[in-house]
This record gives sequence, structure tokens and C-alpha cells, in this order.
Amino acid sequence: MSAQKTERLINLTLALLATKRYLTKSEIFKAVAGYSGSPETMERMFERDKDELRSLGIEIEVKGIDPLFEDEQGYLIRSETFQLSENEFSKEELLYLTMAANLWHDSALGGDSKAALLKIQSLSGPIESDAVNTPAVRDSESAALLSSAFEAVDTEQLIKFGYKGKERTAQPFGLYTRDGFWYLVAREEAEIKSFKLLRIEGKIVKEGKAGSFKKPPEFDLIKFLSNSRSEQEMQAQVLVRKEQVHVLRSKYSTKEINEEWDLMLIPYIYEQEIIETILWYGTNIIVDSPASLRSEVISRLKVIANG
Repeated sequence: MSAQKTERLINLTLALLATKRYLTKSEIFKAVAGYSGSPETMERMFERDKDELRSLGIEIEVKGIDPLFEDEQGYLIRSETFQLSENEFSKEELLYLTMAANLWHDSALGGDSKAALLKIQSLSGPIESDAVNTPAVRDSESAALLSSAFEAVDTEQLIKFGYKGKERTAQPFGLYTRDGFWYLVAREEAEIKSFKLLRIEGKIVKEGKAGSFKKPPEFDLIKFLSNSRSEQEMQAQVLVRKEQVHVLRSKYSTKEINEEWDLMLIPYIYEQEIIETILWYGTNIIVDSPASLRSEVISRLKVIANG
């Protein structure tokens, strides 16, 4: 299946999952990316796509929506009937599907998106995530960045991008999500590193031709993630105010300290990210250790207080 067709099928599936009413063909052609050409061409594409989805076990409901025009039909997919099996999509297609589900997250799907995304994640192997913080791609710029990164991984092309004030040239090996954020694994010079997509400055620019480098056959993304996490992971000991910080409480266990505070242990790799999380909760969270993290949070709070 071509990437273009895969993307169109994904867009169609999610559009029909998102809607609370039956969509007409004309509405589908306007809303779903990938349909173009004459009305007859789009009609043929749509009929083939419906057959393709049904062959994958995705049930599309059809219903007449206008009693005055009996041939005007509407289409939708009910979330409770949406099921996937392991052999229906490749890992690459599952990644595209994960990306697409997140693109719909803020605009249309809501709860249906969550249910569908969790089904996708259960099949997707290397794509790490958790039920509390699903990886977010919520605007056209971040979607374009992720799409460029995925294409470069797929075509084995060198890429250039800005990161932490420097221009980087790297060989992209893979993508993964952790704690709700997307990361690119790439070799820069002789070292394999993780780059947080949110911190990439500007665009990812592909260099040279497809196949300009070859990923080492011994490279294993899951093993790399496991090793890098065990080597880098630290633990923050924090006090959280009772009846507050509900998102963190849903992810990490707590121990009661007194009537006002509970103790929580939060694993982390990137200090900047946990600092941002702590600052977000303001006076409802206090860092106990490590001392370096506590000191940095206090310094940042002083800067904020002084304007």
C-alpha cells in the first residue's frame, strides 16, 4: 500500500470516527485530505477506500439522510465497532495512524480519539506511551515536523535542523514517544542521541538522496531506549499538597507525610522537563531532592518572582 493511500485511509477512518452524525460524500471530500481530481475520480477513490477499510474489518455504517433525496447517503464509523488486529498494518502505518489520531485530538475526536489511539498503541510495539499522557501533535507546524522526521527515517536521508542554538547534521534512525513528547533518535557525528522534537528550531531539512546512509543492522531502537533510560534516569523526591496535582497522582504513587503533604517519587531523564512540570504546579509541589534540582527550581522561582 502506498504512503499516499495509507494516509488517505487513515484520514477517512478518523474523520468517520470523529463525526457525531452521518457525513455525506461531499463533506468527506472537503474534510478528508487525499481526495482530489474530478468528482468521478473522487467517487471511485472513495468506493475503493470503503472496500479496503471493510476488508480490514472496519465497519462503515451507511444511512439515507434526506427523505427528499433518497440517493443522498451518509457514512460514519462507531467507535465501539472499531477494531484492529496485529497483522492489518505495518509498524510504519501504525505510526502514521498514531500521528493522525493525535492531529484529530484537539479538534474532533475527544473520547473516541482516546479509545482508538489506545487500541493502536496496544499493537504498535516500539511506540512508547502511557494512557495519561498520549503523544501530542496538535498543530500544523508540529505535524509537519513529525512528518518530515518520519519520512527521513523511512528514506534514510541525512537531515539538518537547529537544536539548542546549534545547527545539527544527523542520520535519523527512529522515532519514539515518552511522557507525552515525541523524540527523534539520530546519529550526530559518532554518537547516537535523542532529540526532543518540541525543541527543534525551525524545520527539518532533508539533505541528499534517499539511501544516503544505512542504519547499522545491529541497531535496535527498543534496546537503545532501554539502555539510555537506565543510564540516565534519576528520581526526584517531592512533596505534593493533598487534593492537588491530580495528573501526577494518577501516574505516580504517594506516601502520606502529614495532614497537608504527601511524598511522591518522580523518575526523570531531562532536568529541564521536570523543572517545567514542577513550576507548572506552583505552590502545590515542593522539591526535596536531589539538591541540584531543588536549587535550580528555587533559582527559577526567584527569576519569576522578580519579573
